[in-house]
Amino acid sequence: MKKTWITILAFSATLGAFGQGQVNFNTYVPTDTPPVDARFYVWPGPVLLTDGFGQLAIVKNDGSLAPLLPIGILGASGYINAGTATAPPGYPGGTTVSMILRVWNGGPGSTYDTAVLKMQSSPFVITLSEPSDKPIDLIGLSGATLTPEPTTLALGAVGLGLLLLRRRNKCEVLP
Repeated sequence: MKKTWITILAFSATLGAFGQGQVNFNTYVPTDTPPVDARFYVWPGPVLLTDGFGQLAIVKNDGSLAPLLPIGILGASGYINAGTATAPPGYPGGTTVSMILRVWNGGPGSTYDTAVLKMQSSPFVITLSEPSDKPIDLIGLSGATLTPEPTTLALGAVGLGLLLLRRRNKCEVLP
């Protein structure tokens, strides 16, 4: 009898994992209406981003992110085709969510937070599909160009240069 209860408790503890919503983590699906065509480039472009990663995330009500798995790899064409992405627990199939795609340039083991070149898509609304259904495509997702942001030191150097140039011009005008 004790084994039966342990089995029932173990099975009921794993039931939440079976109800998680899913999406098709493919950034190029030309047969959809409208088609999904989210290709990623690196600035100065148009140079395709082919050595990077992408991860879908659900934008929660408080603005924090709930990442989906797996992390996708950008292919030679600048697209991601990672198969079925599964939502974290608490997001069953049929739930309408706001999603973003975070893309970064880097090698194996790199993350969005540690990457120098990174971008985040605009939020798009999607309804997660049930695990037993065909995963829904990422309609509403658009591609982008990753642009490196200047460092604080570079911005400071530009500001100092402009300040010195302005001061130099003022000195020449005085009689």
